[in-house]
Amino acid sequence: MKAMTVQRWRHSGFTLIELLVVIALVAILAMLAAPSFRVQMANSRVSSTGQELQTLLQFARSEAVYKRSEVEVTESDSTWSVKLGAQVLRTATVPATVKVDPDGDSKDGLKFDNTGVARLVSAGEPPYKLTISTDGATRVQCLSVSRMGLVRQERVAAGSSCP
Repeated sequence: MKAMTVQRWRHSGFTLIELLVVIALVAILAMLAAPSFRVQMANSRVSSTGQELQTLLQFARSEAVYKRSEVEVTESDSTWSVKLGAQVLRTATVPATVKVDPDGDSKDGLKFDNTGVARLVSAGEPPYKLTISTDGATRVQCLSVSRMGLVRQERVAAGSSCP
């Protein structure tokens, strides 16, 4: 007589317990990373807004020189505009969560003449200064425009004042 052989089936895959342990570990790691991610996102918003406004100011200066006309940069309801007379050449909208605070006489805006020299709209003396910040960020972006039209951006720690 032939001996009966017992076949054993090999099952591949994960058990329910193994799957639950992995899900629990992923959830714990996500909870630990979330606060750091929020700070990183806030810092990214501040940096990108600073870059966008720096580019807008450099564009305004180059257009003033190129078109040999006076170009004005103003802000209205979080929208920054570059104007040649009544014509709007370019705009940039700042996100609602980001605060852009002009310094002193800089509140009214900035003008570049046909040689690229900067003047404040309020007839005050340059430099034109902006402080860019948001809640939860660990740094602040500082933008300044010198009398000669040089646009500079500097990063300082949150809570510090711009130089």
